[in-house]
Amino acid sequence: MNPETRDLLAYLSGQKLETFAVAGRIDGRRHLAREFPAELPLLISHQAYPTYRQMVGENWMHWQDYYELWVASGGHGEYRCGAHQFAFGPGDVVLIDPLKLHGVLRMEKAHAPLVLFFRAEAVAPTGAALDRAFLSAWDRRPEKILPRLAGDHAAAGPVHGAMLRLARAWFEPQASESRSLALKLHLMELLFHLRRAFAGGGEVAGETVTMRSDREARLRRVLEFVSQHCHESVAQPDVARVAGMSVGRFREFFKETTGWGFGDYLRDLRLERAARMLRETSKSVAIIAQINGFADQSHLQRLFKAKHGISPLAYRKHHLTEEPKAEPAGELFKK
Repeated sequence: MNPETRDLLAYLSGQKLETFAVAGRIDGRRHLAREFPAELPLLISHQAYPTYRQMVGENWMHWQDYYELWVASGGHGEYRCGAHQFAFGPGDVVLIDPLKLHGVLRMEKAHAPLVLFFRAEAVAPTGAALDRAFLSAWDRRPEKILPRLAGDHAAAGPVHGAMLRLARAWFEPQASESRSLALKLHLMELLFHLRRAFAGGGEVAGETVTMRSDREARLRRVLEFVSQHCHESVAQPDVARVAGMSVGRFREFFKETTGWGFGDYLRDLRLERAARMLRETSKSVAIIAQINGFADQSHLQRLFKAKHGISPLAYRKHHLTEEPKAEPAGELFKK
């Protein structure tokens, strides 16, 4: 482990943790909104998830219209961002692309990341090409490149060093003007090192601000429509019309934007709603299948077991049963 990584992890071990729970914060479109300061749209949080093991089956997959990265300060787990699914451990830095569906799949109780959220305006308020180049680790990273920088990678040292300076500027009190300037300085420094760290895979052409806004508006319309009609027979031509595209272009758009195939997304959304009803109601599996757009009870049972590894009724019983105290941290949530 390089010195910068050791220093960052040691600093974070002394910082207070902020409890975060995903339940109730993700809307029907799977969008997670956040309010940012007007002067510098940046938020930093050292998070903990003490209720995670109680949230049996809680679907963490969501998307957002801002940038995010986090570094694991402790604990291991498994994550999905877009089409990528990967393991993480202490020191690993994970990038979350705007509009991509993402979320934790499995984690140990010790997982406590330092998380940064920011809007593009914090870096490129006018949308100038030179300023947007600081966002290259997200906007110009080839799709084949994993959005994770391993903690023991040669490029991780400078990234961790910049993260430590940014964290100190956020958590340690100082005059408001000096604090804002220091935050902006160290954020840009961090993004510069991330650009270098991910440059090895080459770059793809980045989107303009107008192109990104158009993509986001289409995605919002599509996911709003799907949220309202997923219990029905949803035909792709109908959804494509909502997006203002041909069926073929819509398939490409949805995959490029979220990282998921549309059919996979629709199936997962229906399973999520079925799981919620199993946890929160006493309705029969047959009724839940009918309400959520499955062909029949056996169709729901087959897909549910493929995702959760247990039948719907076993899932309901598991959720209602008190958490087994002897369960090793993280084991309950392995897929």
